[in-house]
Amino acid sequence: MPITAGTRSRLMLQGFACDADPSVGATARWLRFTPTLSTLCILAGTALRSSVVLWTFAVIAAIGAAGWNVFDLLFNVLVRHLVRSAPLPPNPAPRRFAMAVAAAWSAGAGGLMAIGQSWAGFAAGIALVLAGATVATSHFCVGSWLYHVMWRR
Repeated sequence: MPITAGTRSRLMLQGFACDADPSVGATARWLRFTPTLSTLCILAGTALRSSVVLWTFAVIAAIGAAGWNVFDLLFNVLVRHLVRSAPLPPNPAPRRFAMAVAAAWSAGAGGLMAIGQSWAGFAAGIALVLAGATVATSHFCVGSWLYHVMWRR
């Protein structure tokens, strides 16, 4: 299924080589799986005001930033067979950078909650939920955009 020009530009912002790798177009809608699960984890941690849940997600996101994403593995091992999809492609540098940003942000929100600043932690968590929901619904990734701004790419 061909992807729209808008989706293509947002995936390229995340670092996916839409021109060189045909699997990106074939898996484009499933590239929302990891951001959706991430957003649900952050939402749960924020709604419960649970620093433990937010810190657990921060660890998962940090591992993803290092190049091995637990949620991608879950999709590739279990879900892709059910939806008859190709495996998700490896995460390029801008998307991994976004995961590092999400890890730090989630750890910070959890830290604020842990020291009794629950409203500040809640606000940080909600902002991260909004950022995650944006990439999960539209493929626009604030962290990937920041990567390009910082490295002028």
